[in-house]
Amino acid sequence: MYKILICEDHEVVVEGVKMMLAGQDEFLLSGHAATYTQLQPLLLHEAPSILLLDLNLKKEDGFSILLKLKENNTNIKVLIFTMYEEAYLIEKARKLGANGFLLKNMAHGELVKALRHVSNSEEFYLQSNLKGQQQQEMALRDQFVEKMQLTPREIDIIRLVAMGKSAKEMGDELFLSIHTVDTHRRNIISKLKLKNIADLARFAVENHLL
Repeated sequence: MYKILICEDHEVVVEGVKMMLAGQDEFLLSGHAATYTQLQPLLLHEAPSILLLDLNLKKEDGFSILLKLKENNTNIKVLIFTMYEEAYLIEKARKLGANGFLLKNMAHGELVKALRHVSNSEEFYLQSNLKGQQQQEMALRDQFVEKMQLTPREIDIIRLVAMGKSAKEMGDELFLSIHTVDTHRRNIISKLKLKNIADLARFAVENHLL
């Protein structure tokens, strides 16, 4: 039997997961936490196989917890469990090392299907109804990038701006000087006819550039 943990701060969601897994021979919900601090001892004592991780926690960002798990070389598999279905969040989850992405309003039986996939495969799990949507958004993004004549380096800068990175952090990640990063940002803002960094961050989200 696979042990499952859930990091979620809404009790009704936790109870819903318990009901979905009730009577299952394969999976047992062995604990739940609302914060990373609460999660840590559960990881140690329960030795779970899979973590269901909400993105929108009251005190923390789910992605920050995912990063901490990866930084600490935690072997647990992580299934993002959220109400948000934007393509850029799916891509971010994949890039940060999550093992799948599942919506809370899933159809009956989807949870067990996702848990089976994640426990037995290294392939990123994504609900079938999200795959077509993601492909469509990525196609629109590619068309937009081509239309605006944005270079790969400019796309990198735009994404990092939208993530709230400072010029120094962007420079460190892209191996560029702060001066070069600033030059790129000014050129991008001018090319896209925007006013400031805030406009650029909003532009990235609205046009699925993350």
